[in-house]
Amino acid sequence: MTTLLPRACAVFLFLQCCASFAASLQISPVTIQLTGAENGKVINLSNEGDEPIHAQVRTFVWDQDDEKDKLTPTREIIASPPIAEVPAGGTQVIRVIRASMAPVPQERAYRLLIDELPPEGAPAGSNVQFRFRYSVPLFISSAGEMEKPKLQWSIVEKNGKPYLRVMNSGEVHAQLSAVTLRSDATTIPVSPGLLGYVLPGRMRAWMLPDTARALHGKPADVAATVNGAPVTGRLGEGSGP
Repeated sequence: MTTLLPRACAVFLFLQCCASFAASLQISPVTIQLTGAENGKVINLSNEGDEPIHAQVRTFVWDQDDEKDKLTPTREIIASPPIAEVPAGGTQVIRVIRASMAPVPQERAYRLLIDELPPEGAPAGSNVQFRFRYSVPLFISSAGEMEKPKLQWSIVEKNGKPYLRVMNSGEVHAQLSAVTLRSDATTIPVSPGLLGYVLPGRMRAWMLPDTARALHGKPADVAATVNGAPVTGRLGEGSGP
């Protein structure tokens, strides 16, 4: 059954882990890309604190529906060990393995949720089930040459608010960051850093400031970084390098 992340945890889902994150547990790499011929990779959990840390790793199929992310627990990707103790000042290796090496017709997307669990001896009955949650994207490429996402950008209104809607008709994901909208008279910074992902064949939308209403139905340029490369496009049109 499809599982939606609780609203209270959503902020952790969309943030990639980074060295400056205010927690003792550090994770590397922050994104995993597997080719069709690779059966897995490893994640290093590092503890920069003075006390041991217990961490739990869970795997999910990652999809998008109704312009939102959805996660479904899966055994297609296996994390070993699923629960580990990371010693103070030490490192623990987690192996991430594909359960099947069957070819995928198009890129498959997963999320690894890594929870830093409360320390032993935490008060019984506490509602706090984890201290920090990290979300690591994992992608399995289809066979053949790696393609680029194909994006269409538009501004729509939802519940009286302007939104930037992005459709990806390509066969690989699009990681969007440093997004800006520009017209002759208006410049609207959408996100200085990571905005989010649009999976292949899917659509996402992000709320814009009210000033973006001035661009609704009008020509405007889009500048963004997509999968690490600069991209330009036009509202209502596709984008390219």
